[in-house]
Amino acid sequence: MNTTDSFPVFAPGQRWISEAEPELGLGILVFHDKRTLTLDFPGGECTRQYSLRAAPVRRMTFKAGDRISTANGKDLTVDRVIEDGGIMTYIAGRHRVEESRLAPFLSVSLPQERLIAGLAGQSKLFDLRAQIRTGLAAYESSPARGFLGGQIDLIPHQVYIADQVSRRFFPRVLLSDETGLGKTIEAGLILHRLLVQGQISRILIIVPDALVHQWFIEFYRKFSLTFRLFDEDFCRAAEAAEPDMNPFNGDQQGICSQSFIRHSHRRREQILSAGWDMVVMDEAHHITEDPEFYAFMRRLGTQTTGLMLLTATPEQMGIDTHFAQLQLLDPDRYYDRDVYLEEAKTYEATADKVTRRLAQGQPVDALLDTFGPGRVVFRNRRKSIKGFPGRKVYPAALTGTQEQVRAINRDTSHAFKKDTMTSPAPRPDLEKDPRVVYLAELTRKIKPEKILVICASLETAKALESGLKAHVAVDAARFDETMTLLQRDRNAAWFAKEDGARLLICSEIGSEGRNFQFVHHLFLFDLPLNPELLEQRIGRVDRIGQKHDISIHVPYVKGSSQEILARWYADGIGLFKENINGLHAIFTRFEDRLTALIKDTAQTLKIDETGLARLISEAAAYTRKTQEALDRGRHILVELNSFKPGPAEDIIRIIRDTDEAPDLKNLMEILLDHYGVDMDPVVEKTGEQIISLTVDRITDEQFPALPGGSRTVTFDRATAIAREELGFITWDHGYVNQVMDFFLTRGEGCAAVAKLCDAGAPGLILECLFVLEIPELDQVQGARRFVRTHPIHIRVDHTGTPVPEAKLPQGFHTRLEPDHPAWFMDMEAVKTGLLPELLDTCRNLAENAAGKMRRTSLDALGDSLGNEIHRLTALKKVNPDITDREIEAAEKTRDGIAEKLASARLRLDAVRLVRLEA
Repeated sequence: MNTTDSFPVFAPGQRWISEAEPELGLGILVFHDKRTLTLDFPGGECTRQYSLRAAPVRRMTFKAGDRISTANGKDLTVDRVIEDGGIMTYIAGRHRVEESRLAPFLSVSLPQERLIAGLAGQSKLFDLRAQIRTGLAAYESSPARGFLGGQIDLIPHQVYIADQVSRRFFPRVLLSDETGLGKTIEAGLILHRLLVQGQISRILIIVPDALVHQWFIEFYRKFSLTFRLFDEDFCRAAEAAEPDMNPFNGDQQGICSQSFIRHSHRRREQILSAGWDMVVMDEAHHITEDPEFYAFMRRLGTQTTGLMLLTATPEQMGIDTHFAQLQLLDPDRYYDRDVYLEEAKTYEATADKVTRRLAQGQPVDALLDTFGPGRVVFRNRRKSIKGFPGRKVYPAALTGTQEQVRAINRDTSHAFKKDTMTSPAPRPDLEKDPRVVYLAELTRKIKPEKILVICASLETAKALESGLKAHVAVDAARFDETMTLLQRDRNAAWFAKEDGARLLICSEIGSEGRNFQFVHHLFLFDLPLNPELLEQRIGRVDRIGQKHDISIHVPYVKGSSQEILARWYADGIGLFKENINGLHAIFTRFEDRLTALIKDTAQTLKIDETGLARLISEAAAYTRKTQEALDRGRHILVELNSFKPGPAEDIIRIIRDTDEAPDLKNLMEILLDHYGVDMDPVVEKTGEQIISLTVDRITDEQFPALPGGSRTVTFDRATAIAREELGFITWDHGYVNQVMDFFLTRGEGCAAVAKLCDAGAPGLILECLFVLEIPELDQVQGARRFVRTHPIHIRVDHTGTPVPEAKLPQGFHTRLEPDHPAWFMDMEAVKTGLLPELLDTCRNLAENAAGKMRRTSLDALGDSLGNEIHRLTALKKVNPDITDREIEAAEKTRDGIAEKLASARLRLDAVRLVRLEA
């Protein structure tokens, strides 16, 4: 191959290449005159016109021995060349190829080929490629991988559980932390890490009907995961489009309601045949209420590698339900209820030993390892976890008209006509409602503090917003289910701003899945019948990370059914003052009497004080009894296994170090700028680190789209938590992977030239970047967690002598200048002699380094997975929850990794030739 800068005789059909845009391939000369040159680029599907004096183009010709590709796909070796009127014809055996019939792109995809062909690119892109390779290698070997992307605070007990579960080959667990401790976040952390590490791909989440949107929003906002909502309408539409397709096969991750599954045998069979890697079920304490549904879950559980059950009250529904949960997770281990009960008695002695050792300050890990269910059941209690705020309740007994009392009673009664979670009837006019007047007074009284207002229905939220305007001028945003996610985000962001809305008026459904711990005033315009729903409302602000005690404002009109609910919650259950466990059991016991009282009040417009007092007294006694029973039933062994502060803090420290390192932000800024995407800081609030991505000058239409369509992002965790609408860019984020993969797969920076003036002495330095590729590694389960490889950077001078970092000429990393990529093309000794020799030398040095890397990886494999196999084998003798399947999976992974490492091959990823000038 030959290139030249001196212009020959021009002739249509000649092949030229653009130095400024080599990715366009070989251009064809279509027109020229004394001042311009026009090239058509078939590969780039475009035409370029250049000024003849400053055309950044080179003539491309080939010589005997070169490989060429024809337009019809033939690869040939040139035997001889015929020139006629400036047009080259290449003779290859019996083939005669005029240059106009050459393929639109050169067959020089390998770095060394591009360098020797004089097609090297910019030196700074070589540096960028090396930075990307180094950054990705460090990320892929980091224990923080998979934990970085959650738009959440790093709460130790959540991170500990997620780390323990995601390390397992068969993650099958019961997550049963008390209400408010973040079981959904724990499940999200586990799923996110398993997805990032490639251990799972197909996920099905099964939840109660009222929680479908909450889970969807939680995963979308907190983990940038988009789940398909599976319902009957979707399935019918999918089947109408493709009648022979299983509607559950089209999406990798989905959420569906329990009732959707219960109501259709056909859908259950389709779910079973679809195949899943992980199944998650929330509110698992209801699992045995429907025998047919439980049978379905048993069949589904046997088909999946992973299974997570979530419940805040694992033993609330009785020992039979709890055993049924354990049996779903491991049917071979928990095969008989009576055997399990007898075995459980032996744990009491273990618990006594643990308690004594803890009192004496002695270690207990060895004893805890013998406790079987500790590997299956995770449960933390609010009393053991720091960081929760206190609750202050401010009831307000208000006077209303008879008509207002009737309207409130009508709304409350509507709540249990269909089921206990149904929204009240619409309220067309609330302007004169005493609760609206009270809210207006409160708004003025606590100015400038913000208030989160929650009411039962969309109609109530709209009427409340409208009615409030008659009493006070205040910036108020609405938040309901009729809004798109983008609209909700904008209103939530306005509410979060210091100088933004002071009130956020939410409907019940609209507020699902959103947390507002930056607010500590909660205004409950009305009260739901179900205490679990009330706790969900309070949980919007009563969360770890809340910096103030929360103030719960409970206005009610005297003589109305809302007074009954307010007094029952305050004095019967005590739910306003603290989180209460066992709410489902409490509500089930008193639901009929409570609804009867409310109906009676609606008819008579008078509260049965005797009946209400008796109800409150009995509810208070039963609540105390329930709390005491649950407290006695708590298992110290489960709790100690569920959270170990030391290991949790170790992981969090690594995550925070990665968060705070500027590497990713700096790298993304350079990478995005290369493609014409600007990262501009946005100043909205002191302490927030917000970045606007501007695409006005983007240079490649195929460049990956911005994350979620949003152009406002942050690299800062604190900002991401406070502003959920922002994209949180971390190494885990899919956009980071897409952008870096876009750069790497297009060969950017794979070949470069540069020169260094004032180097002290003339010469050359050849830099090679090698990667160790391990074929089919992802076929080995969990292999990426145990394999640690990094790019191999080799430098040699023109004599073939290695040049370590310390021996590089001064200013090597800061003073490199652009060089002409074809400066050596007429120097046959350099092109065909020296450069191939130096490349061979670099490869030999890299092979030695790769050998050491293989041995180091095998040693690390033995230290981590080998020791874990030894530990599991020893534990199996004393802990029946350690299964042969788990040990066999670990052994299979260890042997599979060792086999793949043996076949690992070295690949030259990038090369740079630096010319040193004295």
